[in-house]
Amino acid sequence: MASKSTNKAIEVLERRHVAERTALKAATDAGAAVRRAQERRAAELARLDAVVVEAEQGADIALAVLASLVAPDVAALLTEETPARVRQGQQRASAQDVAARVGELTDSVVPVARRRGRPPGGAVWPGGGDVATLASVPPAGIERAGAQVGEQLEAG
Repeated sequence: MASKSTNKAIEVLERRHVAERTALKAATDAGAAVRRAQERRAAELARLDAVVVEAEQGADIALAVLASLVAPDVAALLTEETPARVRQGQQRASAQDVAARVGELTDSVVPVARRRGRPPGGAVWPGGGDVATLASVPPAGIERAGAQVGEQLEAG
């Protein structure tokens, strides 16, 4: 009888060892899958971060170009950005890139307006505050900015 109970105990131990090896392999495989997923996520985040940086640089240049052609406050209204965001774009954009883009758009050399701080005496329109500064603003943009632009011109 001792041999029957010994044989059963050995069988139970063997099944337990098989179960342990199977569980160990599943846990190891799952851990490896998690590490591979984390590596893929890190690579994808790095790629997306590069896309975001490129898009931000493009937005900075676009805002700086618009702010070079019209008053920064008008540029903010037309783009529905804050004046602070327009100023940030002016500060971060490369002056050479902005000048090149302005030259492409106007077929002439327009000095790039770089804002590094608040102008003395408050907000000043680049053209001296007259309505002529809005001549280069597209009509659709003026309609969208609507009464806000008119109010600023009257107050300016």
